[in-house]
Amino acid sequence: MRLPKWATALDVIAVVMALIAISVSISGGFRIWIFEFRLSVTDWIRPAIWSLAAIAIRHAIIRTQPLHRRVIDGVRGWWASPDTKIVFPIHLSTRFGVLLVGFLAVQLIGFPPEASNRWHIYGNELLDLPARWDTGWYLGIAAEGYSYIANAPPGHQQNIAFFPGFPMSMRYLSVLFGRQMLWTGVGISLVAFFVALTYFLRLARSLLKDEEQAVTAVMLLASYPFAVFFSAAYTESLFLLTLLGAVYHFHVQQWWRAAFWGLLCGLTRPNGSLLSVVLALMVIAPLWDVTRKRIALPSGGWRPIMVRMLVAATPGFGMLMFSAFIYRLTGNPFAWTAQNAAWGRVYRSLDSVVTDRIDFIAANGLYNYASTQSIDMIYLLAVLLSLAAVWPVYRRFGVGFAALILITILPPMSAGGLLSMGRVTSILFPVFLWMGGAIPARHRHAWIGLFVLLQGLVAVMFFTWRPLF
Repeated sequence: MRLPKWATALDVIAVVMALIAISVSISGGFRIWIFEFRLSVTDWIRPAIWSLAAIAIRHAIIRTQPLHRRVIDGVRGWWASPDTKIVFPIHLSTRFGVLLVGFLAVQLIGFPPEASNRWHIYGNELLDLPARWDTGWYLGIAAEGYSYIANAPPGHQQNIAFFPGFPMSMRYLSVLFGRQMLWTGVGISLVAFFVALTYFLRLARSLLKDEEQAVTAVMLLASYPFAVFFSAAYTESLFLLTLLGAVYHFHVQQWWRAAFWGLLCGLTRPNGSLLSVVLALMVIAPLWDVTRKRIALPSGGWRPIMVRMLVAATPGFGMLMFSAFIYRLTGNPFAWTAQNAAWGRVYRSLDSVVTDRIDFIAANGLYNYASTQSIDMIYLLAVLLSLAAVWPVYRRFGVGFAALILITILPPMSAGGLLSMGRVTSILFPVFLWMGGAIPARHRHAWIGLFVLLQGLVAVMFFTWRPLF
């Protein structure tokens, strides 16, 4: 027997209020602004009363499926799920393995001289492990919100360049964990990546039609050298989750869920709005009649197409929502785009990105390029792997997935060269989907092993404050 939605809602309220009561009793409570409203909870008794009231009302009317039994059965069902049995060990070994390697690198290798003025929070190397690089920007937004200096000098970096999905999640969820925003951010990344891997496994099963190939694709994604950022307080995990959530539910025609993840995707990263292009192509491509070179309408006419296109537009809506907020703050809805220049992202033609490296190698030799510009070379290999996947991805999985690779890689390359291309390529799940189906069974362990070794190298550099851009 399925519970009515109101009963499920009361169960959710009861659990949430119980968690808040426990958190307040330990941490002493919190005061936080939610948009224009101030929420203050400094006494655990009130949320506890709300929790008990929700439980009493729900069980007075519907006594079947008591809350405690639903929670226990839910945990048992999750643990016994075939998806969990596959994803959990992959997630545990790679995500916590990265943190372990990072901590050992800090202890055994240490920091370079230029990192002597690095910022930290706790004064403890283990607790400060996630306090690296751009994490400081997310923490600043989570703690103090957005700020803007209208007459800032050229090149001055401002936090409006960062979209709100991840830092606002840190702000609001950290109230349950004693306002420890840094590790709340890590927790969000770890949980989001687990759910993302689950979505990816289901999508890979559906498209590859082979269990071993699907599992291989998941392992390749988790062991990719730049998957390091899925263990950090960075946006990559949440962005990957929103991408996969939107694409998976779109693929299985669950429109409301696809719209939810799509909207969140547009609020998580600047290029999240480009997912609208991918989803729109997923709508149009099956309708294109190659022989007649025209759109062939399905039996339902235009109505189902319009519904799907509206869902496809939700990532763009998310970007516009943030732009509306930026308009209130700055007077220019797209002021966040201008901030790219402060991080070195200025327009350069794509051919110059190629010719610069060819000229350097021709003048100095491949060994000199590899030894003096090692990070650039690793980024170049990541880009070449992704671009090599475009055609086979198009042939096997369609134009939408191929377009996702191109619109993720080419715009940032034209506005920054290979800057941060490791992070950019880490969320390209179609590449790993293709590799999972294309790599012969006898070669899978070699590829995964190579990825793991390189991920360890990237982890050492990231956590010891070696430049990784």
